[in-house]
Amino acid sequence: MILSCCGGGTSAPDSIIPSTQNIPSLPLFQESPIKLIDAVSYYSQACNKPSFQFLIPVEINNDIYMDFIAHFWCDSPTPAKFDDLPVQDALVAYLSDGFGGYTIDNNEVFGLVNAQLGGASRKYSRGDLNGDGKDDFAFAMNWEDGRASYDYESMIANYAQPSILMSHESGYTIQRLGNPDWGHSVQVKDNIVLFGGHSSQAFKLVDSTWIDISEQYLDLSFASFLVYDDYIINSVRRNGLQGLELRENNETISSLMTEESFKVNFESWNNQGTGKYNELGVYSIRGENYFDGMTSEMCRQDDLIIATINASKLRSGEIIEGGYYSETDTDPVVLFAFYEIKNKELVEKQIEVIGEEINHNFNFFDCIDVNGDQMSDIVAQVFSQPWDDQDDNQGVPEVYKNTGNGYMNIDTSSWPTYSINDGSQGYLFDVDSSGTFDLVMFPLKMNISGDVEIFLSNRHVVN
Repeated sequence: MILSCCGGGTSAPDSIIPSTQNIPSLPLFQESPIKLIDAVSYYSQACNKPSFQFLIPVEINNDIYMDFIAHFWCDSPTPAKFDDLPVQDALVAYLSDGFGGYTIDNNEVFGLVNAQLGGASRKYSRGDLNGDGKDDFAFAMNWEDGRASYDYESMIANYAQPSILMSHESGYTIQRLGNPDWGHSVQVKDNIVLFGGHSSQAFKLVDSTWIDISEQYLDLSFASFLVYDDYIINSVRRNGLQGLELRENNETISSLMTEESFKVNFESWNNQGTGKYNELGVYSIRGENYFDGMTSEMCRQDDLIIATINASKLRSGEIIEGGYYSETDTDPVVLFAFYEIKNKELVEKQIEVIGEEINHNFNFFDCIDVNGDQMSDIVAQVFSQPWDDQDDNQGVPEVYKNTGNGYMNIDTSSWPTYSINDGSQGYLFDVDSSGTFDLVMFPLKMNISGDVEIFLSNRHVVN
């Protein structure tokens, strides 16, 4: 492009500025990943091939790189059989050296080499419970490792005590509080932690002492709940209805419910092969019949509530009322739904998700601004499974860009993938404090390797 000035004439040849179209752009991610080594010498104290439940980014030693806390737990050696022994688990702390390298140092972080949460973790919530400016973590815990759950005795055998990682000057102490329960959901609000299971528990931290305030938070959902200012948004299923309820001061003030179409007999994964069936509702969602269909996760973006509805579909044929089905006959489905609160009413919003991939299974998603446009996007931590082409993202999360009036599934086909051909998952996080989001990937189970791969980014994910 030739630049001219007001005084007439033309500019000298060295004033020619190349078009930005001709300037090669940096690749989105760096070519070689940072690797966190397989923590086999730590989790092998519990079992050889545990589930890799969480890899939590957290600042511990205050350099520019995030540190990580990993949690592993062991699957039942006798699935669908009765077992009342604790689920074995392991915590592992990865500390950054400040230059992109990591070492494992449990003794420094937890004061223990073999640190444990006390079972299988299902969800966690982060917040500053003790007011020291550092993140603390609350975990919904259970012993649901695949053991039986077909009667009261076996159901109780799935119970575990909730756990807390509480920060101190150089690391974390492991605390357990409350009653054992089949913990599934948890939220942190200021210095209060709330747990949902077969019962509801809530505790307030006052001068390093936990005060039981469960009577202030009755009926917290087993499946999922969200703290929204002074409200609780509960995922519920009862009396043939499922959906969301808005609660204030322990009273339901609004609800959005869907009535089940009919019931079937269903054999869950805990009872696989036992022939023990429970009644399960079938719901019509967006014109299709699905088993179950319950809100499993929620986040808040400004005034918008984003939720996922987890259900399952029959692999072939139609679901017949009163029929007998096993979880092995189904494939999981995850659908996004959107809500807001208006005049103390819960209202569903019709928001388009272009390219929504409902057949990619996942438990968790993040509401984060990955492209720096001040609008939160959605990043789904999908399970990649090489034996199922439909679900094999090879560790790469599903990213839905916020377009201002909806969401659009962006193309991630050129992104680096997890190098090990095994089940994996991933998420986006600013690991090196550069202001852009990096790609973090790790295995679902330690079948082949437990290496973590982190690809640092050169620019924003979506330009």
